[in-house]
Amino acid sequence: MQNTNFDSDSLSEISCDIAKQSGHPSPDIVPDLVNVTEVGGLRGVRIASVIAQINESFADQQFSTRVVAEKLGLSVRYVQDLLQGSGLSITDRIMELRLEKARTMLTDDRQCGLKISDVAASCGFNELSYFHRSFRRRFGASPAKFRVQSMNG
Repeated sequence: MQNTNFDSDSLSEISCDIAKQSGHPSPDIVPDLVNVTEVGGLRGVRIASVIAQINESFADQQFSTRVVAEKLGLSVRYVQDLLQGSGLSITDRIMELRLEKARTMLTDDRQCGLKISDVAASCGFNELSYFHRSFRRRFGASPAKFRVQSMNG
């Protein structure tokens, strides 16, 4: 039987390793309101694993709660339950990461030649109209207008 007892130092190392491996642009983009070391045990490790999967694959257009659950051998409902205490649902967390990636791409001088549709697709959005609505709701401007405003200072 596998040992599932972890001390807080082990959990801190696990969550730090997961954050480093995920290639997440900044830990401040989507704050993890659940402190894995406070949760402890197997649940804490599972929360860290779910967050790592989200950070690793959020830009995949086929990514969903079901995909996370299958990769980790958990039920969809349990994955949702694990993040319930974090302040963001799994869907909200994925959306926030996608929108932040889009914002970063739209303000990056090296990517100013990309079409808005290419930015949307590379951030995991299947539908351009949904991307536009979501981006406008989050940042107060359409992606194209946001890009122009950011380039003009």
